[in-house]
Amino acid sequence: MNINDILTAFFTNELRKQRIYSEIATVVSIDEDNMTAEVSFISSNANKTVRLGATISEDDTALAASSIVILPVINSKVLVTFINETTGFISSVTDVSKVLHKVGDRYIQIKSDFIEIGGDTDFMVRFSELETAYNQLKSDHDDLVNAFNAHMHATAAPGAPSIPTPGAGIPAVASTGDISGAKIDEIKTI
Repeated sequence: MNINDILTAFFTNELRKQRIYSEIATVVSIDEDNMTAEVSFISSNANKTVRLGATISEDDTALAASSIVILPVINSKVLVTFINETTGFISSVTDVSKVLHKVGDRYIQIKSDFIEIGGDTDFMVRFSELETAYNQLKSDHDDLVNAFNAHMHATAAPGAPSIPTPGAGIPAVASTGDISGAKIDEIKTI
């Protein structure tokens, strides 16, 4: 054994005594329900279950009230940091599959194919483009109403042309529609 090996072994053991150290591992599996990952350490080929991040709740089953967790891709390399002899968390990843960011009751989830903000029950829109299209439809509607109201029927009967009476379901007034309430000022997009 050379001096380099002796010093490396010494400092590695001393760092472990301090209970804070990191090791490189390969991700074997991920359990999002329990916010854990099974990893295999490069140095020993030993498998261990670790937290997905440092900001997991006290019971290890959910994100803490304010946290960012970066989920790695299976079979990618990660850096696992131990805060004591038994508890480790993934502190750095080489390949990202998902990012979860939670602040209080609000959260953002980022994946390769979508970004979810606070829930998955509705879709986000580009309000400016929607407003432009809506205003064009409203203008076209109002032009049709004006043309309808200005139209005169020619008749074969003596006298002046008659103004038509709107039929059931045909609006004879300009649109009063307004979509400004659909705008969410707190969320912006490109």
